[in-house]
Amino acid sequence: MSKNKKYWSYLLVLLFVLLLNFWLPRFLPGGPVEYIAGGGEEGAVFLTEAQKAAMLEYYNLNDSLGEQFVKYVKGIFTLDFGMSISHKAPVVDVIMERLPWTLLIVGLATLFSIAIGLMIGLYSAWRHPGKIDRSLFLSMLSLSSIPEFLLGMILLITCAVKLQWFPLNGAKTAFLRADGWLAPVLDIVQHAVLPALTLTIGSVASLYLLMRNESIRVKKESFIEFASAKGLGPRAIVVKHIARNAALPLITLIMIRMSGLLAGSILVETVFAYPGIGKLLQEAILGRDYPLLHGLFLMMTLFVLLLNLIADLIYPRLDPRIRNAVNRGEAA
Repeated sequence: MSKNKKYWSYLLVLLFVLLLNFWLPRFLPGGPVEYIAGGGEEGAVFLTEAQKAAMLEYYNLNDSLGEQFVKYVKGIFTLDFGMSISHKAPVVDVIMERLPWTLLIVGLATLFSIAIGLMIGLYSAWRHPGKIDRSLFLSMLSLSSIPEFLLGMILLITCAVKLQWFPLNGAKTAFLRADGWLAPVLDIVQHAVLPALTLTIGSVASLYLLMRNESIRVKKESFIEFASAKGLGPRAIVVKHIARNAALPLITLIMIRMSGLLAGSILVETVFAYPGIGKLLQEAILGRDYPLLHGLFLMMTLFVLLLNLIADLIYPRLDPRIRNAVNRGEAA
């Protein structure tokens, strides 16, 4: 695919998602007013018809769908999605307040899952065929079959409830009294350990399996036998030849896994009541907070598309075969 076709495909995907972003929240049963009323006259909060009408007018929800769509498109270009119905604050401010917490656990999980997955996968391939390789392979297969929310529940019950090693929920201790900066930092790290650990364990198995399989393939190549015949030691063969050639095809997967970690944070942050983007999205869906849903879906879409675009751009630069194929596609 030529570069122009590739960029057009990204643009078409973005336009489709932007349209879906507007209509999808409105397909949900009920609306913001019904959520606040909690089930009508017998709900938790009683709202008169005048109050409901005033609320709809305040959030521009009584406009026609066409007018709402035009305001939504304008908001995309100005990053002004209006006021969050449930948080009573601008959508951008609400998202920016929660975003650092998600970036913290997703960033930690990305770093650790890549390092652990690639190292264990390389070691397992070097021990192939053997008992260590089979043991690691079966262990990772078992680990990959466990859903992240179940993994989070197990860690929460064992490490937070039974052993009390880590806090049960939240991102930091409320009203923490500390003289220096070290205690607040340690408190934040302590709260982030279990959510980040859950995301890491959920992601490491797929990276291990791909690194192992790719390393085994490279290990059977003739240039590895040639390197061994030249007298290179096992460490040099693994690091300089197998790891370098096997890790190249994994760049795309790593980018995709980073976007997967963002999606996985929705379940993990819900399990640990961690106040990040995932928990915010769950709250926005339950509250039918249309403006907040628009902002969150747009941010996640741009994040995933950006990662895929980066992978598409850097991969041909690293692999001459892909670069030549791209150049031939341009020439055609």
